[in-house]
Amino acid sequence: MNISDIPHDMTFKFGPNLREVPLNKMDMLYGMMYLQKQLNDKTLDKHEKGKLHGLLGTFLRIVGELEESKRHLNMAIDIFRELDRKQSVFVNQLRLANTYQWHNDFETSNQMFDELIEHAENNSDYIEYRDFAYQHQGKNLFDQEKYREALDYFQKALELRKDNRNSELIHSTETAIETCEKKLNK
Repeated sequence: MNISDIPHDMTFKFGPNLREVPLNKMDMLYGMMYLQKQLNDKTLDKHEKGKLHGLLGTFLRIVGELEESKRHLNMAIDIFRELDRKQSVFVNQLRLANTYQWHNDFETSNQMFDELIEHAENNSDYIEYRDFAYQHQGKNLFDQEKYREALDYFQKALELRKDNRNSELIHSTETAIETCEKKLNK
């Protein structure tokens, strides 16, 4: 299942603190109920269950249900480890690091982002995720008011994203850079 398969509005924007904010929180809650219902389908294979747990964990973070987010993301990681789906493990670890960041557990989020960035920089299996690792580490540092360091990571992410030409990702990073620069110039 992909986000586009969910029959509810799961879209979000980025708020002034660079965190996702649902455009329609009630619809996102209904969408999460839909995902939960899908998880109860006994015919789902493990890969689909892992994807559902990962999506649910992400949306739970966005609506502020951080403990439940951690639970679902850890379930996704366990499933994908069992299936030896290394990239899916990586993506869900990135999501989990974001949840720890939102929980203000920066000791854990910093450690997780450091490890994820090291993997992305030194292992060809994860090289395509470097921009995401940089972007999310930037947001993690931004939350800690380490604006200079955050800006460095956002700029690294932008360099890689310009090569991909994904306008939505480029815009997201440019907004993060602009927000960070404003904080530095206060």
